[in-house]
Amino acid sequence: MSTLTVALALRAAINVLRDSAESRKMPNGDPLNEVVVQLHFDAAETLEESLSDLLDHE
Repeated sequence: MSTLTVALALRAAINVLRDSAESRKMPNGDPLNEVVVQLHFDAAETLEESLSDLLDHE
């Protein structure tokens, strides 16, 4: 059984979103337009705030 926690899952999602936004590519190599890049950055920031809130309550 995996020891994956919600915090680790959020961190992994944040990293994938930021990596994709910074490289301007999806993990499969498809390019991202500027609107989608900004969406990825915004989503990563939202998840980062949720992670911070989660860790504050642990």
